[in-house]
Amino acid sequence: MALSAEREQDRKKYGWEETREAEASALRAAMSLFPTGVTIVTTGRGEAAEGMTANAVISVSLDPLLFLVSVHKGARLNQRIKEESYYAVNLLAVDQEGLSRLFASPERSCGLAAINALNDGYGRTGAPLAAGALAAIECELEAVYPGGDHDLFLGRVVAIHMGDTRKGPLVFHEGSYPSLKVAPRLGDSGAFVDTVRGFDARLNRIRPKKRR
Repeated sequence: MALSAEREQDRKKYGWEETREAEASALRAAMSLFPTGVTIVTTGRGEAAEGMTANAVISVSLDPLLFLVSVHKGARLNQRIKEESYYAVNLLAVDQEGLSRLFASPERSCGLAAINALNDGYGRTGAPLAAGALAAIECELEAVYPGGDHDLFLGRVVAIHMGDTRKGPLVFHEGSYPSLKVAPRLGDSGAFVDTVRGFDARLNRIRPKKRR
């Protein structure tokens, strides 16, 4: 639907270069502009092991500890999580682009070949863990919610493994894996961004200046 001349002018005024119809291609293009971390979600043991590269993951709650993964209904991993009732989310480090590409391929390995590629055995739930990852979050499945062409797997966190946090994260943006530029750390301003609860101002650390 064409915009009126007045609405077109307003859009340009506020910096919007283009307005597209609500279609899959438009949403995909918009979300490609949003940098995300990269994970490999795994489940199953031995010949039943399965893993897939994913960035649609979210920490949902701290009390209780809940973590959510979105998986396409046609993905092999989808049915495997339903059968196993657990999964692990491996947060990849900057030097694991090759592993991300391997598990993003439709022809990716499963079973023992996948275990060998990940190279780090199993976690507490039985889910495969990726050697060299920044962290791995293991979950037992709490609920499955329909999400259009995806299923949303809500898991209760049962174990958290920390890797070498001196390495940076693997980041995906506009179809590639850009390198992050490390900026100097700023002093504690009294505020931070929490991925679970959103923006949170720590007012108790902000002291009013004394009048002179």
